[in-house]
Amino acid sequence: MSRGRAIGMNFACLIAIVTAILSGVAVAAPPARAPDRQADPREVDPAIRPGDDFYRYANGVWLRTTPLRQGRSRYDTGAMLREDSARRVQDLIEAAATAPTSRRAQRVGDFYASWMDAAGIEAKGIRPLSGELAAIAAIRDRPALSAYLGRTLRLDDGTNTETDGLFGVWIHQGFHDADHYAAHLVQGGLGLPDREDYLDAGAEKAAHRTLYRAHIAATLKLAGFDQPDFRAGRVLALEIAIARTHASADDTADVFKTDNPWRRADFAAKAPGLDWTAWFKGARLDGQAEVIVWQPSAVTGAAALVGAQPVAAWRDYLAFHLIAHYAAALPQAFGVVDATIASPLAGPPPRTPALTPQARTQQAIAATTQALGEDIGQLYVARYFPPQAKAAATAMVENIRAAFRTRIAGLSWMSPATRDTALAKLAAVRVSVGYPDTWIDYAGLGVSRDDAVGNLRRAEAFAYRRELARLGRPVDARDWLLVLPQNPGANINFSPNALQFSASLLQPPFFDPAGDAASNYGSAGAGMAHEISHSFDELGSIYDARGRLVRWWTADDLARYRRVSAPLAAQFSADCPKPDLCVRGQQVLGENIADLAGLRVAYDAYRLSLHAKPDIVVGGLTGDQRFFLAFARRWRRIQTDEALREQIATDPHAPGEFRADTVRNLEDWRRAFAVKPGDKLYLAPDARVEIW
Repeated sequence: MSRGRAIGMNFACLIAIVTAILSGVAVAAPPARAPDRQADPREVDPAIRPGDDFYRYANGVWLRTTPLRQGRSRYDTGAMLREDSARRVQDLIEAAATAPTSRRAQRVGDFYASWMDAAGIEAKGIRPLSGELAAIAAIRDRPALSAYLGRTLRLDDGTNTETDGLFGVWIHQGFHDADHYAAHLVQGGLGLPDREDYLDAGAEKAAHRTLYRAHIAATLKLAGFDQPDFRAGRVLALEIAIARTHASADDTADVFKTDNPWRRADFAAKAPGLDWTAWFKGARLDGQAEVIVWQPSAVTGAAALVGAQPVAAWRDYLAFHLIAHYAAALPQAFGVVDATIASPLAGPPPRTPALTPQARTQQAIAATTQALGEDIGQLYVARYFPPQAKAAATAMVENIRAAFRTRIAGLSWMSPATRDTALAKLAAVRVSVGYPDTWIDYAGLGVSRDDAVGNLRRAEAFAYRRELARLGRPVDARDWLLVLPQNPGANINFSPNALQFSASLLQPPFFDPAGDAASNYGSAGAGMAHEISHSFDELGSIYDARGRLVRWWTADDLARYRRVSAPLAAQFSADCPKPDLCVRGQQVLGENIADLAGLRVAYDAYRLSLHAKPDIVVGGLTGDQRFFLAFARRWRRIQTDEALREQIATDPHAPGEFRADTVRNLEDWRRAFAVKPGDKLYLAPDARVEIW
């Protein structure tokens, strides 16, 4: 959600661009006249008064008639959207594999087919990795080890969750230079999910480590290594040592603690033990005068381990991680059921003779998406997101921008100078809908229909070269990195100052370009405005209009913001789905503020779209009623009690039934449904939370 980290939160950063876009009067198409399922009056539960329980009034029929499938703990509108998109993507990829209609489709189909070739993969065994394993076995000293670690540096996606190499590199706009890309070095090197999996002395984590060691030994034995148990112990000990150097999740989430530019000479001085000249050359970063070190303790600690630990231990570590990295493209004997490692009581990891057809298909789709995501995206957009859909979504965005402009100009908790800065940031934010203006060209990536490992290696090398090519270049305003049109997603990027809404998100039940305007604004519009609002709240207050790390609020602004938002925390703290279970108002406050801002601004934008004309009545529902019903239907969810308790304990978002109740703070909702004193959701005007 931020450039990777915001104070107190760890949101995934996705790449976009900083540019000035339309300001002034928004352009919008006339309101659509056809109703869609977001405002279907048949889903209203007439037995419930909207002023008593608006969520169940809007969703009662769906809640009663939708079963929770076996094995699931929850099901909601997001799951519906993901399922629809996944079916579409699978159809597109399978069609490309059997009857490609273009070079792009051929590339996608061949990559997918290579992963579906179970017999071919089994026949090759470990041979596709023999050359790389031989290179590891040839490492005899620190310079060679350092050079190899550099050559195998892996890309990180800005979240610090995808790096299985000792380090990861993230190519992104700099903290203070908005015009150029910078290399960010991040911690990695662990096979288990988190450093606490290695450092926690409790029985459960200890059992996890025992299982993990058995997994390492089994993997090395399958690959033909002698003394697999001894080697596994050495690998695990090295990973424990690496974990001790890792920064905590809180420190990693604090952008001010990750703003650490190191000059080239600093690496040898601050992190001795690793031959940094060899490493930088191997990583092809030797042309960089400066690198931003995200977690200095991990870089310093890992370098010391390179200098102190036996080279033989590093060889075992590198061999295991090489095999683990490519395991999905190797014979099934190298695969491990992940859930087993996560459950220490389940016994040793079972090894299955073959993936189920469904599991292999999903694995192949995931690998193909990782390698050729924007090729698939072009196939998806061509079939499912026509130009008129992009035009309709873009018109909605500009109405939302215009509504924000008016709202920001009237904010009482911002000082005049801060409001001016906020308006400049609003004018500069780039909001992209559907898909990139410029697609990645994969023509230089060689794909073979019978080489799963080779395809994966070439795809990773292609992506690495493409990322490194950005260094030294101006920030490209056309980038849509890590946001794929076929994957439902809405992302705010504080640095650069941009937002992206994917094509597959902009479809029913959230958005219908040929559907009802009131419903579109109440659902997708409120979601868009929610994300934009984060640019102007406590999360976005440390990034300026160009995405640079700057505190642009005054201390008084912050104090006033916290004062006017405190009643919202209290309002949600009073929401209790069970006698012994209540929402933690402070925990969910940031997202609830964004919900309120999104609702208010989307409603204003909806009214703008009407051009001062009244909306029509559809199915007995006025435009305002359809708007608020669509908002409430965004949050429909069924889930187990256990899932509900987990959500309240850990999630920064309140349960959907209470997010829907955000409407109680708007007079427009009260008037639309004739809510009156005595109704459970009625709030007197002075009890309604304003903020926005």
